[in-house]
Amino acid sequence: MRTLLCLPVLALTAGCWQPRYFEPRENVTGLSPEGRPAAVYDLERDQEGVARGQVRVWSDGAFARYTETDEEVVDLFVALELENNGQQELQLDLDSLRVEELYLDGYLQPAMAPLSVDGQGRAEPGTTARLDLTFQPSTTFPRDIDSFALRFAVRDQQGLISGEVTPFVPEPLRPLGDGAYWGDRYWGGPYWGARPASLLGPWRWGYGWRIPRCR
Repeated sequence: MRTLLCLPVLALTAGCWQPRYFEPRENVTGLSPEGRPAAVYDLERDQEGVARGQVRVWSDGAFARYTETDEEVVDLFVALELENNGQQELQLDLDSLRVEELYLDGYLQPAMAPLSVDGQGRAEPGTTARLDLTFQPSTTFPRDIDSFALRFAVRDQQGLISGEVTPFVPEPLRPLGDGAYWGDRYWGGPYWGARPASLLGPWRWGYGWRIPRCR
C-alpha cells in the first residue's frame, strides 16, 4: 500500500526530469537539419548586394542525466550552422561563444562558456560549417531553465564581420485539444490512449503528458 501511495510522487519527479525544448525569440525563418526552429542571420553584403553567407542558430533542448560518478546534471544543447556564399573563408569565433541572460527558476545566472564544442567552425567558400555546443546550467531539472541567450561572432581574414545574441524561450505548450495527441510535451510521463476528434467522434489515438507540472 505504501508503494502505491508513493507512485504519484515518483511520477511528478519524473515529470521534472522530462526534457525541455526551446526556440529562438527572433528571426525564426529557418529550420535545423533535424527540423528544429532556427534563427537566421544574413552576413554583410558584398559590393553586388549579395549576402556573404548566413548563420542559423537553434537549440536541441535540455536533458537531465546522471554522470559516470552518479552526479545529476542537465545538458543544454545549442547548435549553429555557418553557410559561406562568398569568396573568403569564414570562421565562427569559438572564444565568443557564451550562454548569457540565463534564468533558472526566475534567477539570473552568470554567463557561461560551453562545456564542450563539437564540429568545425571554419567554412571555406561554398561550404557550410556546423558547431554543436553543450552547456551545463547549475540545476538538476530541465524545467528550471526559464530562458537564455547565445552570444556568437563570425570572423573573416580581416577580422570581425558579425556579432549577435540570440534569445531563446521555451516552446509554447500545445493545447489539450490538439488533434495529434492529448496533452503537451512538458507534462510528466508519457501515455497512450484515445480521444474523440469531436463530440460525435470518430476516436483518434494519441499520446501526451498527464502529470501536473513541477513548478
